[in-house]
Amino acid sequence: MKFQNAVIFFNENKPNVRALAQEACTFLQDRGLPARAITALDGLDASADLLICMGGDGTMLRCARAAAPLNMAVFGVNCGTLGFLAACEISDFKERLEQLLRDECTVNERFMLRAQIIPQDGKPREYLAFNDCVLRAAHPRAFTVNAVFNGKKLPPYFGDGVIISTPTGSTAYSLAAGGPIVEPGVDVLLITPICPHTLHQRPLILPAGGELELVPAFKNKEDGAVLSVDGQINLTLPPGARVKLTRSPLKAKLLCTEERDFFSILNRKLNWGAR
Repeated sequence: MKFQNAVIFFNENKPNVRALAQEACTFLQDRGLPARAITALDGLDASADLLICMGGDGTMLRCARAAAPLNMAVFGVNCGTLGFLAACEISDFKERLEQLLRDECTVNERFMLRAQIIPQDGKPREYLAFNDCVLRAAHPRAFTVNAVFNGKKLPPYFGDGVIISTPTGSTAYSLAAGGPIVEPGVDVLLITPICPHTLHQRPLILPAGGELELVPAFKNKEDGAVLSVDGQINLTLPPGARVKLTRSPLKAKLLCTEERDFFSILNRKLNWGAR
């Protein structure tokens, strides 16, 4: 995949990343690819077809959500701790960018979630999620989540909330809450209960093409729920609001090298299969 114009987004809160971003700009420009550095994703537009993300996994989440509506590919340079979604580390970023320019990277398309908050009256609000959407109480206490999938009621969840994740998000909060690891190419949604108050409720895998509706219910009228999108956008639900979750028509395009396939990253980053 040949690129015409690159934008480098960097997390300016991370030490020395500004200098690294400028170094990457010069590196690409010297090789004939126009590039510029930005620190705000609201300046992103269709004039570029490649977004190079310099930060940790949280920065990658923001970049994926911003790039998907523009059909823009994302190349991640891990400047954080884990770097599960990145294409390379700081130590080898120039070598991997050379591979990118030689068209030796693979584009992995990851489906995303469309989350709609539907109030009892008023206009629905819509959000895009890359990893997951979490429905939780505004204050720490157990509550009920009534769920309907494709018009059929599921047994209600009672506990601290539920995580609805994409396969990409299966290795994030869902995994920490006891959910399964799902290969990113599998077309499914995951429902993972958070601290369920029962011994009989376990994570559930559903076909991604369906429609999942969640309605929180509280014993006290003053209690309320929050929908958290990728752990970065926290939205207070109005009383009586429903949350509708479907597969978004948009996809995140993550660039990766052959050396960083899903299973090797599981082993290196999460010690999967280690003895």
